[in-house]
Parts: sequence; C-alpha cells; structure tokens
Amino acid sequence: MVRVGLGYTIQALADFLIGDYCHACGRRAEDFRSLTPPSDGAASALAAPLRIGRGVAAVETQPLCRACCHLLAPMREPIRIGTVHRDGSASLHSGGRLPPVSTTAPVAERELCVWPAFETDERLLAVVHALKFARRERLAPWLARALAVGLPAAALRGDERASIVAVPADAASRRRRGFNQAESVARAFAAHVDVPYLSGVLVKTRATLPQSLLDGAERARNISGAIAVAAEARVGGSVVLVDDLVTTGATAAACALALYAAGARDVRIACVGYRP
Repeated sequence: MVRVGLGYTIQALADFLIGDYCHACGRRAEDFRSLTPPSDGAASALAAPLRIGRGVAAVETQPLCRACCHLLAPMREPIRIGTVHRDGSASLHSGGRLPPVSTTAPVAERELCVWPAFETDERLLAVVHALKFARRERLAPWLARALAVGLPAAALRGDERASIVAVPADAASRRRRGFNQAESVARAFAAHVDVPYLSGVLVKTRATLPQSLLDGAERARNISGAIAVAAEARVGGSVVLVDDLVTTGATAAACALALYAAGARDVRIACVGYRP
C-alpha cells in the first residue's frame, strides 16, 4: 500500500472541488472521459483517475485527460545509453565520460540500460514539472503506477531478488522543493511491484548545476564525483535505480558507478520518461 499524506489529500480535495483540469492541455478532464482509454497499459494507467483516501472520504483527480493520454508514446524496450568499463569508468552515447569513483570495479563490462515507461514529450513534462516544481506530490504514486504497469518483468529479473533505490537530490534542492521527486516515485513504484525499497542508499556529496542547462559532455563533468553510496548503506545483488526523467543518462551513470563500487552486481535504470 502506498503511504498517503495529508498534503496529498488536501491537493486532491482542492482539485475535486474546483474541477479537474488537464496539466498538459488545460482542458477539463471530464470532457474526455467518454473516450476509450488507450490500449497500452501504462498510458491507460495515466488515463485512470488518481484515487486518494478510502470509502466516502475518497476523492479522485485526473491529472491528464484521456485525449492527452492517447498521444503519449509508450516505450517497451530497454535503451542502451552507455557502458561501465572494467576500470570502473563509464562512457555515454551522448559523448560524456565519467572516471572511476573507486578502485573497486565490475568484473566485466556492463551495459548501461534505461527501461522507460514513455518517451518524454510536452505532456509528460507538464506533469513531471508539476510534481517537481509545483510540489504536486500526489502525482508521484500516479506516475509510479504507470511505470509499474509499463515496465517489462525483465527489468526486475536477476539472479537474486532485486532492490530499488532512488536517484538522490542535493540538500539545496530538497529544501527548495520540500522533497525528492525521484524518491517519491521510487517508493511508490517499489510498493506497486512488491520489491524492497532501500532508503538513503545514494547521497549527493556536493551541489551541481541544473543538468537541464548543460549538454551531454557538460552533464557528465557536472555530475562526476558528486554521487556516493552512504557510509552506512549496504548494497549487493541486482539494483533497480529509479528516476523521473532520463536524458543523456549522466546522472544515472554516476549513480550506477557508485552502486557498482559499493558491491552491486547489476544495475538497471527505470524511469517514467526518456528522451536523449
């Protein structure tokens, strides 16, 4: 069961009372409820209302109208974004390269693969930006539900039971937003797929420039050495790293290097949206 806070309920109740408007197109969501839901499971999950609370106290909101959900582009195959080399460095298809973070390295080269639910477009960006910058925290479990439906079972399969960790945020971002959106999505996703979520495994050791302002090689330099595994954390086996959006993959690669250096045998990246 996904934990629901008072903030979620207040947000949903406000939307319920004033009427739901699509975060992407701005039209009333109820105007499109007669449309048949998308045939794709993940898109259909976003077309379904987000229900918060139980019984008579429950309220439903519709962050994306069904018309916009039909325009989403689901993705079902993993995307290779780079390679972790035997010396512990990583090279990205975007042109960036990250140096080793320790002397501990994988025993063999590992592909860096992203398993996205959707291709990132303006509709998905609208709801993710509402989550991140407008503190619409209730959108996290709604997005996580779509990710859980859309992610192939192969992304969670391994030689042993997987665990889920989130891409970390620096202290300044946490204070500004009040939460880490990747962590909110990861927690809800773990509950949906019944896989253990490991809290606080990855930490950001220094503030970085916003990655959205940089190109591929600059993103790799910006994030290099800025992510580590917490001293008290224990990592092993298969790890699924969850983020909201992946672009060049520099941040995900930095997280993967830290996890491999700490003892992970395999790292897969799951995200709601991907666009190189």
